[in-house]
Amino acid sequence: MVLALLPAALAAQVDSTRRDTTVARDTSARDTTAARDTTTVLLPTFEPAIMPGPLPKGTRYTFTLDSILLSSARTLSDLLVHIPGVFVARGGWYGAPEIVLYGGRGPASLEIYWDGMPMQPLGRDSIYLDPARIPLGPIERVDVIMLPAALQVFLVTSQYRPTAPRTQVGVVSGRQDIADYRAGYATRTRSGFGVSMLADWASIGTGQLGNTTPPFGTSDIWVKADYVPPGGRVGASFQVSSSSWHRASADSVAGVGTTTIVGVDGWRQDRRDRLFRLFVAERDDGLGWRLTTALSTSAISHDTLVPRRNESLASVEVSQTWRSANVSALARFGAAGAPRQYEARAGWMPIRPITFAGTFRQSFYVGHRYGWRVNGTAGLTLPLGFSARADVSWQEDAQAALVTTDPMHRTLDVAGWVGFENRLISVEVGRGRRDPYAPLGFAVGIKSVDSLSPTPRTEFVAAHATLHIAPGVTLSGWYFDPVVGGGDFEPPRHARVAATFYSKFWRVFKSGIFALRGEVAMESWSRSTLGGLDSTGAALGMTGSSFVDTQLEMQLAGVTLFWSVTNINIMRSSYVTGLGYPKSVQQYGARWFFTN
Repeated sequence: MVLALLPAALAAQVDSTRRDTTVARDTSARDTTAARDTTTVLLPTFEPAIMPGPLPKGTRYTFTLDSILLSSARTLSDLLVHIPGVFVARGGWYGAPEIVLYGGRGPASLEIYWDGMPMQPLGRDSIYLDPARIPLGPIERVDVIMLPAALQVFLVTSQYRPTAPRTQVGVVSGRQDIADYRAGYATRTRSGFGVSMLADWASIGTGQLGNTTPPFGTSDIWVKADYVPPGGRVGASFQVSSSSWHRASADSVAGVGTTTIVGVDGWRQDRRDRLFRLFVAERDDGLGWRLTTALSTSAISHDTLVPRRNESLASVEVSQTWRSANVSALARFGAAGAPRQYEARAGWMPIRPITFAGTFRQSFYVGHRYGWRVNGTAGLTLPLGFSARADVSWQEDAQAALVTTDPMHRTLDVAGWVGFENRLISVEVGRGRRDPYAPLGFAVGIKSVDSLSPTPRTEFVAAHATLHIAPGVTLSGWYFDPVVGGGDFEPPRHARVAATFYSKFWRVFKSGIFALRGEVAMESWSRSTLGGLDSTGAALGMTGSSFVDTQLEMQLAGVTLFWSVTNINIMRSSYVTGLGYPKSVQQYGARWFFTN
């Protein structure tokens, strides 16, 4: 106020000295009034550690993050049931063993890779790996390569690209006091450094009489730090995955005064996996040469039957990618029982209608044992939407790396497929032949089954199709039948069909932030005498069964609400003879994804 009242005095203080206009302006001065740039930037990440292409049409099944979220799958076994011919031997509902069986090959039918590194069964499950105990929370993509008698499953962990931080929250509840809580956070700086974290806590209470789904609790914690600068030609990543679960034992009682039917074993175990990866690439678009190295360690502890066990594995991969071809060489060096392996992969599309792909692997196991595996596939794209492909797989290899008494098994398996696809329908029909095989034991945890019968030479027919009945309405499914031979848990006329409604209601919500999805799915198979062997060597049968599940989901921006009912048709049988499966159990919940 005083300065305002003294204008004359202020004018007298004005600097009237002549300025030197020849002095250059200081350009080093920073504009401190400029706002901080908060524009979201998408940064490069690691290339997904999957089977490189090109591959013939129909060879690869891919489950993206959206397809994982918009499904009733709570475990990896629930996802794999979408593959033709897969049978999941369920000991019960959530928390019980869910052993994936395919092609009558026992533990040799399933290979699982976590960001490119093999996952070996440790502890009491040193023969079979239970996919239900692999957490799906950190996974953003699942690739399944379908061979005539084996499945190669590639799990890709979340790779966050935006510089805007993201938070994830999830809550699930339902029958049998089921509870699941999830919390996650991911962030990325403009320099390329990123951190992702996810924690899952899940539990289920005691079920009804005759239900072999015992009380179960698990906690899965995953932390990942990676650095991929904006150039995208070099990067490093380190992640830690910790899974702890505790399952009580469960037996099924038929009635008062009757004999107790064995159920599932109790199981307490902690598993820790660490993985460090580093890559150097020629270009940032995936083409050119690339060098990738990795070092992983796995350990189990607090098991009530087996002592603590550790395993380490290092790998080096060199690859060259062109626009229509890829070739790579891979070497893995294991310790503490893990095998040493040398592998070569190649894919080539000489002309657009023709595609060739194949892999070769040699493994060296403990006890001076070694094995070979060769897989090849060729595809042909024909006019008018038709296609054809042929698969061949030859091996002389072991079933389980940690079982030194198991000899090498030599087999030759072939399959051929013919497909047709247009905007309304997609169908593929195939027939194959598998050599005889003697599966090794059975998964620890399911008491009623002690081992599997030797599988004779088998010929099978299979088909899978998708029909777009109307906009948003889809009918899909698969069918599998071992017309000659067949092994345990390979029932005849095995099928899974699903009717799905999915719409984003574009006319109402212009931005497409709202989506509604409903599904009714049924898995069914015929009666079979091949349901495994009990402890006395007697054969167990399989009753003909049909299980119907329903799923209803609604998405609004980053929020997903869902409600699912399992065995809504109240089927009285089960997936494994002697075990009980719950009837009409439901779960419901919500998951949020939002930026901070």
